[in-house]
Amino acid sequence: MYLTSALLFLLQSGLSTAAPRISSALRIRDTFTPPTVVSASFSGSGCPQGTTDVSTVSVWDHFSFDLPSFKAKTGPSSDITDRTVNCQAHLNFGGSATGWQFALKDHWSTGHFETDGAGVTLTQYLTVYFSQDAANTATTVQTIPSTDNSNVSKDLSLHTSIPEAALIWSPCVGGGILNVNFRIAFSGATSNVTAYYGASSNSSVKEQWEWTWRRC
Repeated sequence: MYLTSALLFLLQSGLSTAAPRISSALRIRDTFTPPTVVSASFSGSGCPQGTTDVSTVSVWDHFSFDLPSFKAKTGPSSDITDRTVNCQAHLNFGGSATGWQFALKDHWSTGHFETDGAGVTLTQYLTVYFSQDAANTATTVQTIPSTDNSNVSKDLSLHTSIPEAALIWSPCVGGGILNVNFRIAFSGATSNVTAYYGASSNSSVKEQWEWTWRRC
C-alpha cells in the first residue's frame, strides 16, 4: 500500500461550478463489489450529534449530505471561537473486495459567503485518515482572500482534488473507519470586518465526495 505521512498540500484557492463526476473506477461493477458501510456518524462544532444524517445506501455513487448547523463568522461582536467550525464524518466500512483498495479522491463544498470589507481570509481545510493508521494523513488547504470589494454576498463552491501521491488508501484486507474532517476558518482583519460562511436563507452547507479505486 502506498503511504504518506503527515503530508500537507497547499492548494491555490479556486471556485468550481462543475458538477461532481462519477469516477471511471466506479463504472466497473462487474469486476469488484464495494465494501459494506456498517455505519456513518458525525462529530464537530459544525455538526453536533443528531443534526446531520446520511443514507449509507448511496455512498459509492453519490455521497452528499447537508450541514444545517455549520456556520463560521467574524467581526467586532463575534467571539474568537466563532471564527472556525468543523465537521468530521466517520464511516465504518466492512471488508473491501479481495484485491481492491479505495480512497477519497474529490471533495466538493458549498456554502454562503459574506463580507463587508477587505482583509479577511477564508480558509478551508480537509483532512483524511483511517483510524487504524491515524499518522497516515492527507490534508489539503484552500484560501479565499477578500478583495477590495467591500460587500460580498454569494454562494461559494469549492472543489478539492487530493493529489495521487497523497491518497489515503483503505486496507487491502478487512474493514476500517474512514475519517474526513472539513473545517472552515477566518483570519486577517477580524476585529473590524464582518464575515460569514454558512447556511443561506434557503440552503445548508453541503459536502459531496467522489472515490477512486486501485488493485493492491
